[in-house]
Amino acid sequence: MNRNDFDQDLFSNIEISDNAKRNLYTNCKRGKRAGDLRFRYATALTALIGGLAFGCTGIGTFAYYQSVQTRLANMSSEEVTAYAEDLSNDHGVTIDESYSRKLTNEETLKVAELEKKYYAENEFPAEDVKRVASLSDWDGKSVCYVEEDHKLHLPDEMTDDQLLAFIDYNVKKDYVLAQENETDNDTASPYVDIDAENVSQDQLEDLARAAIKYLLNEDVPQGFEANFKAFKPSAADPAVGTAHDFYTVEFSETNDSSYRTYYYACFNMDDLSLRCAGVDGREFWAKLESFTDEEAEAIFQANKANILAEIKDLYGYSNPDEEWHEVYHSYDDYGDAREIHYDILFGDIEVEVMWEVGNKKIYSVGFYNINDIGGFHDEIEE
Repeated sequence: MNRNDFDQDLFSNIEISDNAKRNLYTNCKRGKRAGDLRFRYATALTALIGGLAFGCTGIGTFAYYQSVQTRLANMSSEEVTAYAEDLSNDHGVTIDESYSRKLTNEETLKVAELEKKYYAENEFPAEDVKRVASLSDWDGKSVCYVEEDHKLHLPDEMTDDQLLAFIDYNVKKDYVLAQENETDNDTASPYVDIDAENVSQDQLEDLARAAIKYLLNEDVPQGFEANFKAFKPSAADPAVGTAHDFYTVEFSETNDSSYRTYYYACFNMDDLSLRCAGVDGREFWAKLESFTDEEAEAIFQANKANILAEIKDLYGYSNPDEEWHEVYHSYDDYGDAREIHYDILFGDIEVEVMWEVGNKKIYSVGFYNINDIGGFHDEIEE
């Protein structure tokens, strides 16, 4: 099967927009978890292309993490059933399609702050999310799941406790989803222990910090702990080959928060060459300056030569054979533009750049051999 057949077969039965497909494909290929995609095929897609799923391993937060896990494990059977039904009725591609409205930038930043307290300090809501049968039963002031339209309804303004209830609802829903996936999944895990004979966690952390410093010209912030994963699909299925095997190091304050800012670096397992590095997260995104699509496009065109020059200076790639870009709406689509997704093909190497429009800065870069990984942009737009 050639890579074009692979991509078309993979997406043939997925009825979502081309942009959503591209975003999912891009995130998986970059070795990042698709935290904004509650998508039924996400696990299989990530395993095929190369993905990332972290658990909380920071020693300082382990006791609190255990308390959160106990809270989840102690849900009543009625509560678990309710969340399972919510999941079965959730047909949206993005998480936000399950809400009555999108979060504002300010709410996104507040959720990121409160999620850290939820996991690191066990700050839980005083009350659970309410449930009603029909929209007419909702008081308009509470965080409430409405069975009629299968959405979590949010008031126009939310208190900290209501935001904690919002967080708690999503944590529990994701927990039930994970339990269902674990029950349904009888395939071997592609995640393995890091082979100490090949590389140690200390060596990986040093490599990751150096890569992030080289790319962003900044150090990983104080208080951000390193978490490690060895993604080796060839161990689960040798027919996959070793091109998809890689290590990932992620730095963050709290590992489970889906809104947090995190720094990451991925390295090919065979030779420890850099696969991708950067910074991301909803908290990071919410702080980016906003533009119209037209403004973002004009700023990109005025700076494209500088981006190509930077790629040449940093990594030695020049004279592209093909290139493609789009104004990128990576998380909630508020109708504004903050980033440019820029793919550049140099022979068999695809260099994928995420570029911040406001600061005119590369904040993420990835390198992929298209013969091994597949995935130049036009192959998923069919």
